Amino acid sequence: MNSLKFYIVGLILMAFSSVLKADREMPPLRPLSDDAYITLLTCDPGAPLYATFGHSALCITDPHQGIDWVFNYGTFNFNTPNFYLKFASGKLLYKLGYGSKKRFLREYQYEQRLVIEDHLNLTKYQKQKLFNYLLENYKPENREYQYDFFFDNCATRVLDILYESLGDSLQFIPAENPEIRTYRNLIDEYLCLSNWSDFGIDIALGSVIDKPASDRGKAFLPDYLKEYLDNCIINGKPLLYDTKLAVSNSAPLPKTPFLVSPQLWIWILFAFIAFLSIIWRNKAWVIADRIIFSTFGLVGIIVLLLWFATDHDATAGNLNILWANPLYILYAWLIGGKREKLLKWASFGVLMSNILVLLAWTLIPQQYHTLFIPIILALIIRSIVLTTRYWNVK
Repeated sequence: MNSLKFYIVGLILMAFSSVLKADREMPPLRPLSDDAYITLLTCDPGAPLYATFGHSALCITDPHQGIDWVFNYGTFNFNTPNFYLKFASGKLLYKLGYGSKKRFLREYQYEQRLVIEDHLNLTKYQKQKLFNYLLENYKPENREYQYDFFFDNCATRVLDILYESLGDSLQFIPAENPEIRTYRNLIDEYLCLSNWSDFGIDIALGSVIDKPASDRGKAFLPDYLKEYLDNCIINGKPLLYDTKLAVSNSAPLPKTPFLVSPQLWIWILFAFIAFLSIIWRNKAWVIADRIIFSTFGLVGIIVLLLWFATDHDATAGNLNILWANPLYILYAWLIGGKREKLLKWASFGVLMSNILVLLAWTLIPQQYHTLFIPIILALIIRSIVLTTRYWNVK
């Protein structure tokens, strides 16, 4: 469960961030010179958990003032009181930070993560307006914000400030037949090599992320933010131009080895439970059944806490409680007790509820992970055994 908690907390609250100073004072500044320019930095995903989905930032360069700064909306303060509690509950505030471009890129060179740099096709007035907006955002009273993985993160903040500072002059040209993708579909693209992360995030996140994402909604991911801005025009010209590689080294992402993958071990666990349930169907499995149902009852409690006891929008409406039922904790307590009649009907209820989940698999408005199938089948097998054992009890 420690591993599962790690994925649940880490994946939901993942920051597309590299640590920059968010509390340093801004030096005195003059208006940007004619040679100043602004670029979008789009950073590839990395192996660490926090880097799974990449990162976006804006860079302001003015050679006449020695400015070469990266503005990053993905920073937070590790010294915040009750840091981990706030981190888990979604109450941790993120900050706008800034630092040198050279230092920023050095981190990605070290990690061998590609960084694409696109120039923004802005007039001098528009550059100054965007820079002023960033400076205003950096003021102590403005720099903090309530982070949300899908709807308010380092990538969405970049798009928001472009619209707010550039106004109607920034126009998006949609594709004729855009592919309809849900938020879950989009993050699954980045989790195909991280099997445990994919499994954990599908337990933790609810049905709210199974809604179709608009073109702008997709821009919560840095790669899709760049794609969105590639389809924007300003002053009658493409917004992005002069694309180059700021960091060209790119190391392949690690893949979960099959021998430690959830696909292998969950199916092995199911086969083990099914086999022993057949050859030892007349034996009492009191301790084993209590462990099995308590485990998934605990998962259900975690799902409920993430749903109702945190500020994470993405964990709301989590229909995994249909198979990871918190009431399994009470059901496990009944197993082996003297309330055989109550256990009979409780077992029948567990059996029917899980059968209904499988029958309604494609109708449930939440995309379930396929590895939930062997888990549900194991619960069905054990509830069949218990229902049969106690059915004739008077």
